[in-house]
Amino acid sequence: MALITLASPAQDIEQIDLKRPVQLNGSLNIAMEGYSVSGIPARRQPFTWTLSGAPTLTVLGVVMPFQVLLGNFENRYFQPFNQYGISPRYRWLTVHAGYRNVNFSPFTLAGYRMLGGGVEINTAYKGEGRSGLRLGVMYGRLNRSTALDSAQFANPLAYRPLPSYTRMAYAIKVGVGHDQGFVDLTYLQGWDVESSLEPALRDSVAPQRNTAFGISWRKNLYQKAQRRLYWKADLGVSVYTLDDRQRPVDVEGSPAIVQNVVTDWLDARISTQYLMAGETSLNYEGRGGGIGVAYKRVDPEYRSMGAYFFQNDIQQVTVTPSLRLDSGRVNINTSFGMQRDNLFGQRFVTSERLIGNVNLNWNPTPRFGVSASWSNFGVTQNPTRVSPDAELFKQVSNNYTLVPFLNLQGEKVMRTVQVVAVYQSLNSPVATLNAPPDQHTLVGALVYSHTWMARGISLMGSVNHNNTVLDQGDVGSTGAGVGVSLPVWKRRLQLGVNGMYNGNRFNGTANGHTMNAMADLGITVHKRGRLGLQVVHTMNRATDEAVFRSFDETISRISYGLNF
Repeated sequence: MALITLASPAQDIEQIDLKRPVQLNGSLNIAMEGYSVSGIPARRQPFTWTLSGAPTLTVLGVVMPFQVLLGNFENRYFQPFNQYGISPRYRWLTVHAGYRNVNFSPFTLAGYRMLGGGVEINTAYKGEGRSGLRLGVMYGRLNRSTALDSAQFANPLAYRPLPSYTRMAYAIKVGVGHDQGFVDLTYLQGWDVESSLEPALRDSVAPQRNTAFGISWRKNLYQKAQRRLYWKADLGVSVYTLDDRQRPVDVEGSPAIVQNVVTDWLDARISTQYLMAGETSLNYEGRGGGIGVAYKRVDPEYRSMGAYFFQNDIQQVTVTPSLRLDSGRVNINTSFGMQRDNLFGQRFVTSERLIGNVNLNWNPTPRFGVSASWSNFGVTQNPTRVSPDAELFKQVSNNYTLVPFLNLQGEKVMRTVQVVAVYQSLNSPVATLNAPPDQHTLVGALVYSHTWMARGISLMGSVNHNNTVLDQGDVGSTGAGVGVSLPVWKRRLQLGVNGMYNGNRFNGTANGHTMNAMADLGITVHKRGRLGLQVVHTMNRATDEAVFRSFDETISRISYGLNF
């Protein structure tokens, strides 16, 4: 498989280093890996190799980063391709050329990679408080045509994707304002080129067409000192034709304006869908925190050729309070809301979901702190056209996390103690045929690290415990680990050794153990090059192999990295 991409963010041509008009820097890595296993089926190839790199070429202030990846991966489908794109900027003008991910609005052109060209004009570039024009135009190819590969028929289990047409599009954005206050109107027109596919393949897939409109705005309703109240929204309407070969919609007898819009402008067909999507929020930010209220609704099957994916058939309301206390030492962020689907009543089941989470960060001193979080997600499904009390099932998921930590740093040594505790539960309060089984998981770990800074030696130790309660039985393990890392030979070599032992249990009875060992050696070849050698071995021994298998697995890796 080969992957070569070039993508560049917009660069200001005014910022040019004339002493070094052309610069090349980045990294290049090559790695080879061997794999062996006994007792279980192999989980990877016996030998793999990869060549990867991220070189960056800068010409007259325009940054052009490449990404290169070559290897003998065992992928079912792959093909080499090249993608190049650049977006140089000068003052208020940005030019796009090649492969570009441009975002005009969330429900029209929303970051889909397009091969083409365009321009964006933003005369408010010098400051957020200065309003200006916000214009943009893009034109290009969204997808290229693909036909069936006859080689795929040799494997009856292979997935055979449908052929596809070349897909073209153009988009326009017209707006006014600045980053903190604006109004933008967007328009996207996308279509499949029917002639791009052989006539014999056109019966298997229909050419499609899409017209999408969007409006986005942000308005500061109040702003003084460190207090701000603002309103923002994004709305979209998508007119999506599933088969552009069908006959046009008959609007004879309708008002002239309706006939002009439906037949001439939208070119609507029998399979044309008219769908809407939108989200809006009102947010307050102050010295001690803030609060936001948001509403989102996306019609079922909402889509746009200028976006990859939408979570559709959804309506949700959320409230997001936040607090900053004790001069920023305490931060609390929360979110609560309700979500439901089946907006058009076309499904037999409607799901309602409770959304809630709390995140707490307390840092009373630079040495000590605590992070804690809680989340609760509840789902209730009701059958359509039946009384609301006739629930198919309820499901409640709770997650609790607590992570206190202690950092003790002196002139010569640094010590860190961290405790991690996680509890997860999945419950079905109403026992029905469709209810999933309950599940409870408890994970705990204590980690200690000690570093001698002058010598660069680090020592780490840990103990861990985890247990999961399932219908099939309780599965758990308890163990400990130790590791050391130290430089030798004037720090040209970096040695690292880690080991961990876990005793396994099933239904409260010991069921063997698992041992993991890793040895790592890093060699500095020169100032910009480093050679790495690594061996990882896993040994699992099970008393009852009807539950778990005994196996040995070894991975050996050699790599070389170059920075330039």
